Amino acid sequence: ILEALPRPWPPGGLAAAVARAREVARLRRQIAERERKSSVARLSEERRRLGLMVEHMVDGLILTDPRTGAVLINPAARTMLGIDDGERVTAEFLKDRLGFYPFDLVPQRSTLAPAAVRENLRIGDRQLSSVVSTVCAEDGETVGIAVILRDITEDESRTDKHREIVATMSHELRTPLTSITGALDLLLQGYVGEVSDRHRRYLQMARDASARLNLTIDEILDATRAEKSPVAVKVAPIALDDLLREVASRYQEAAAHKSIRMVVRSGTGGFRIVADPDRLAQVLTNLLSNAVKFTPAGGDIEVAVFGPEIAAGHVGVSVYNNGDPIPPEARERVFESFENLAAVPARRVGGSGLGLAISRSIVEAHGGRMWVEDRKDGTKFVFTLPSAPSPAPPTADGGDSTLGATGRVVIAADDPATIYILKGILLAAGHDVTVAHDPDEVLALARTSGSPLIVVDADNHQLDARALIEICKHDPDTRKSPVLVVSASGDRSLVARAGADDLLAKPLEPDALTRVVARLFADCGGVGAERILVVDDDPSIRAICRDMLESAGFVVREAEDGARAVTEARAFRPDLCLLDVMMPELSGFEAAQILRADAATSMTPLIFLSARGETADKVRAFRIGAEDYIVKPFDGAELLARVKKALERRERELGASPTTQLPGSGAIEAEIERRLDDGQTHAFCYLDLDNLKSFNDYYGYAKADAIIRQTGDLVRDAVTEHGTAGDFIGHIAGDDFVFVTSADTVDAVCTAICSAFDRVVPLYYNKSDRDRGFIETKDRFGVHRQFPLMGVSLASVTAGPGSATVTSYGALAVAAAAGKKLAKSVVQSSYVRDGELRIGGPAKSEQPQRARASTSD
Repeated sequence: ILEALPRPWPPGGLAAAVARAREVARLRRQIAERERKSSVARLSEERRRLGLMVEHMVDGLILTDPRTGAVLINPAARTMLGIDDGERVTAEFLKDRLGFYPFDLVPQRSTLAPAAVRENLRIGDRQLSSVVSTVCAEDGETVGIAVILRDITEDESRTDKHREIVATMSHELRTPLTSITGALDLLLQGYVGEVSDRHRRYLQMARDASARLNLTIDEILDATRAEKSPVAVKVAPIALDDLLREVASRYQEAAAHKSIRMVVRSGTGGFRIVADPDRLAQVLTNLLSNAVKFTPAGGDIEVAVFGPEIAAGHVGVSVYNNGDPIPPEARERVFESFENLAAVPARRVGGSGLGLAISRSIVEAHGGRMWVEDRKDGTKFVFTLPSAPSPAPPTADGGDSTLGATGRVVIAADDPATIYILKGILLAAGHDVTVAHDPDEVLALARTSGSPLIVVDADNHQLDARALIEICKHDPDTRKSPVLVVSASGDRSLVARAGADDLLAKPLEPDALTRVVARLFADCGGVGAERILVVDDDPSIRAICRDMLESAGFVVREAEDGARAVTEARAFRPDLCLLDVMMPELSGFEAAQILRADAATSMTPLIFLSARGETADKVRAFRIGAEDYIVKPFDGAELLARVKKALERRERELGASPTTQLPGSGAIEAEIERRLDDGQTHAFCYLDLDNLKSFNDYYGYAKADAIIRQTGDLVRDAVTEHGTAGDFIGHIAGDDFVFVTSADTVDAVCTAICSAFDRVVPLYYNKSDRDRGFIETKDRFGVHRQFPLMGVSLASVTAGPGSATVTSYGALAVAAAAGKKLAKSVVQSSYVRDGELRIGGPAKSEQPQRARASTSD
């Protein structure tokens, strides 16, 4: 308003302008106040209506706060639970008085999306159905547990009456059916005189129909009992392979009648288990009768039993036929009672629709799992069983906080028996399991499934397990996924070098498998948090440190001795290690020296915990490279403060290279100058990536960042495996790396880097781009070009006593640049040593079809 007044201001003009400004401000305040009151009134009305809706709901509603234990409960829920109107309700009240504790029903540390848990419970004389689900805030934090209750007492009463009617009718049907069957048997066996062939044929038809009717009655009774309680089993030692062959022999004639080839594969090792032979025979009968029914004339049926060589104490059976496959959307529906797949023409066959439902109930009563496999060339039913009934699985109340952690699992394997045994064990543990058979399928599933756990069978001949693990741990879409390796050889280099989170040797122990998988899923809950490795031979000290550190938001892994600490550190890649000094076999000092000499862990801060407080011990610890030394007994708050301070110092020291956690440019220059002056001969190596910029433009910076991290780890692994103790690795910036090794080992190190890079990095490209051998994108001038797949250029310069040209850091940089230029003239990964091309093809002048692009492109 003042700006709008003419200058100079007229008499009284300023006062009038101020008055108008005040009036405008007053009107604006009035409008804002009216809008606020309107919004408050609208919100109040919405809350009132929501309150009335909840208050007058027929279903009960309970909302509990896991932090405070406070409970909100509507009148319907009070009525169902028999709680007086004035009585205060808390979570502990629900647990103590009613035995109903919602927090126990919902897994608190799951990588799956929050899912509802359904459970029936009896409160007094009422039968209630409950649906329990988590209530999450925008950031994913659990802020409450919601419970919906519905009174199903009358429904259950009607169901019980229905079961009684079914049982009575079945009994009434059995009595005359027994007489009919007996009479037919007498006639067929000739006890009442000779029967002509024509009459015998009709009598046999009636006898077969009576047998089918009797079987149907049995199935109806089994299905009715299974609805109310698990199927009862009477276990005894049996040979599963013998039972399988016996049942299969009953169907050989029916198969031969349709010219069906039936093959039974049972191996040679014997399959002794403890189970109910009659019930398992019933399962096999259902599966084989269905297989014969749905296999076309001239088709194939294959039955197999397998397992002990994969998992100790676990067996599996598969029944395959090459009839029409069951559609994916119907693979669970076939196990529902009275289900027929009318949508599949070849499956419009008569039957009660109860056999598969009963079969699954029997398998689950034995502690196993049953499912339909994903097949496009037919139908395969699979079930797995423990070799003996197992006790009830432990719960989180038993002290292990990881037991409730479940999630999505991708199994990378090509051996069907391995796949089925792993899948059965993991399904029984509550995981959602998918199978992949090649690297592209594994990566596609991992990239789209929200950080699943990947189980890699290292004995898989269709994939390079090490390459798959390495890319899974670096790709931005998969690096949050834990990786578990199973292997007959128990090759722990896949953990120590490739980066897998853990390894289990075959034959697996099912309990060990489920515990490791649960622990890895629990660790996933702290993705992004800093990792601490606690090493102490005293389990109570480890437990105290773990609880304290986890409560502060760290992800914690434990090791009980120095040797285990070294292995665990290479796999877990901790941000800090807490090391006890006095441990059996390998002391904390000895373990620290190994960790410091390993390129993968040389920068990891170490804090010693020890009951020994002598000055000599502290001096030794700091000479090794300890970040701190704490004498037991220690104060928890002090330990936590020292851990945080050590991590802060580590972050500062990493300087310019937080991506790879390698020393930055300042540390590189200091190290090179030190080595040039130490009077020894060294090989100074410079590494650069080719076509990274085009890859970054095409796939995005996150993928390119993963390539840089991957390259850092490839260099670490090659130097560790082929170099010498004390070799140095640094990350200048971007895709430029430097490492120093000996003149005797440099060729082996550089060869290993080129080989590993060309083996792993192509997997970052889509399969179509990888098969084509290039990507198409614009260069820095905006010209659309073809860029080959990424390669690595290595230039090595040997310097030491007698070297006349390389005597300073600057001279070394000039020599390395010349070597790099020669390396980059080759259209593939290449290595140049002292001006001589050691690895690589012809120069690009001889390959005119596609020019090689450097990072500056």
